[in-house]
Amino acid sequence: SNDPVNNGGGEALYIRDEESGTFWSPSPQPARGAMTYVVRHGFGYSIFEYQQDGIATELTVYVATDTPVKFTRFRIMNRSGRPRHLSVTAYSELVLGESRDKTLMHIITEVDPITGAIFARNAYDPEFGGRIVFADTSETNRTITTDRGEFLGRNGIPASPAALKRIHLSGRVGAGLDPCAAIQTPVDLDVGQEREIVFTLGAATSEDQARDLVQQNRGVQNAQRALEAVWQYWGRTLGTLYVET
Repeated sequence: SNDPVNNGGGEALYIRDEESGTFWSPSPQPARGAMTYVVRHGFGYSIFEYQQDGIATELTVYVATDTPVKFTRFRIMNRSGRPRHLSVTAYSELVLGESRDKTLMHIITEVDPITGAIFARNAYDPEFGGRIVFADTSETNRTITTDRGEFLGRNGIPASPAALKRIHLSGRVGAGLDPCAAIQTPVDLDVGQEREIVFTLGAATSEDQARDLVQQNRGVQNAQRALEAVWQYWGRTLGTLYVET
């Protein structure tokens, strides 16, 4: 957010039990769960492991080496001994400039009719007015909102957003909003079943390039290829020199 006083996180992921309404984050922030988190950092990626109420999760975050796309890979495993009805929500605040206070009234959001991804732009930016920011998920069953006020609620905070007290997101897009990109998708798991969901966040110089990037990077297989490229890049970079003492 570039806030010089309190630079809080502008991204969050939530998992919600659709039967009880209980929700938590698979990472320690913002909606910290009651159990212990395990966080591992590698070269070019970070992994967050957590288990609560019989639901085990593994969150892997990394950026592609050849395109401006950030991947959030989310594995969910049902170890509770009973079928579970869940939802996963990814939330990103949009700045598209040097500070939210200056840009929030100029950002326009829409759902791209071809890819279904969220597109956002700040046409008033003198340098990057033609660029597109996009948010997408591997899941076709989704609801979205780009209204941060709706998502957090009046005087709301990321630790307890109002949107997670409702069944689904409203689909609101357009101009004049306090902008964000939020995507929610349902996840039903039988006993012992495992699912993997991928969220992407990226930038492009035009709508056509944004659509290409969305389609090229959508899905679990494309996310895996991007992660393998990260491993290979750091392997080459750090494998050039070997020191033994």
